[in-house]
Amino acid sequence: MAKPFDLRKQLKLHDNGLLQRLFAEQGEMLDFPWDSLKPHDVGPIVEKWEAMPETTRRELQVILQDLNELGDERSYKVLTEELEWRCPDKLEAFGAWRSLLDKALWAYLEARTAFDEAAIFARAEALRSGQFANRWNDLPKKAIKVSDRMKEALQDEVRSYYWKKELRGEVCRVHHYPRANGAEFFFAYLPDWPDKRLVFDAEGNLTPREESYTFTNVFIYLPSEGAIELIAKGGKQVHLPLRRAFCKAILGIEVNDDDPVRPTYRLDHLLDPKFTFRTEPEDRVAAVRLRRIRLVPKVRVPPIEYLEPKFVEDASHAEVMTAINRLLAAYSLNRSQVTVAQVGIQLQFMSDGRRKAKTMTFNVNCPNTCDLKSKPDDVRVVGERCVKRWEIIT
Repeated sequence: MAKPFDLRKQLKLHDNGLLQRLFAEQGEMLDFPWDSLKPHDVGPIVEKWEAMPETTRRELQVILQDLNELGDERSYKVLTEELEWRCPDKLEAFGAWRSLLDKALWAYLEARTAFDEAAIFARAEALRSGQFANRWNDLPKKAIKVSDRMKEALQDEVRSYYWKKELRGEVCRVHHYPRANGAEFFFAYLPDWPDKRLVFDAEGNLTPREESYTFTNVFIYLPSEGAIELIAKGGKQVHLPLRRAFCKAILGIEVNDDDPVRPTYRLDHLLDPKFTFRTEPEDRVAAVRLRRIRLVPKVRVPPIEYLEPKFVEDASHAEVMTAINRLLAAYSLNRSQVTVAQVGIQLQFMSDGRRKAKTMTFNVNCPNTCDLKSKPDDVRVVGERCVKRWEIIT
């Protein structure tokens, strides 16, 4: 899922000197008084933007959207890996820039190959923990040397699957990218169903255009772990045949239709009086609240199957724990006599001063269900960090 993009906000967040170099590469704003421009004053830049040729604006917007994708901590790690691998001599200058967005823009200007590769991987990384991803750990732990023949075999297998199943995908192109960490990425591009969309022509008029857009499946092979990760729409019923196709074409082996690996969650420790929902400054979380908890007795308590109190939004953690203790006492239970089967946790984020503060509520069900995958990327990654920090995921 692509991150939201706001051109004005994006321009405000960049160093003016770096923006000057970016526009100069396109032959634009060469006589613009950059030295007299105040920080974050993008009004004059936007005026020049509006006067640029459409083709130039498009090229710059593509670059700025790539920068936007690379402007978070997860993508920053990807970019750093690429720089360490391809041009380690530039790491010191790269590290001197303070903001993640300026680091990315500097890398675009000074280390284009590393930037381009990182932009590709960043989009895949954003999807790896999303709702279209699955992982299997039962493959041989062996390095591979990817050949054109192997890529052609994977193209044939993927194309054959989609054509037989959905009568689409008559063409398939596989691009292979090795990562510095040893992971082997395979992007399989196929034509989607033809569609008619309204577009603006050169004269600014709306006109219908029939196009066959592409969709992408991503295969990530991790030789050191004997694992494969698949990113594709359609869930397990699509992933299983695609996994077989990959293993046959790239690894030369046949595999059974095993279930993918699913994370395991534990929740009982949330009842520990010493437990706290600890956060870090980078999360920009103002408050964490337990909104719902399902308690299943370990002993027989007729006629109760489980207890599931829900808490008001402004209840403090201390108030929630007191309410749980009272509820358990009403049934002659204590914390050691129940197990926590489900919780609903709400994160309230700090406001940026312009908009209402965001909130995100996610649910965790034991042993292995969590709906964080369905949340927007910008808040999902914070939730993922939190469940690890709170030792909810094992």
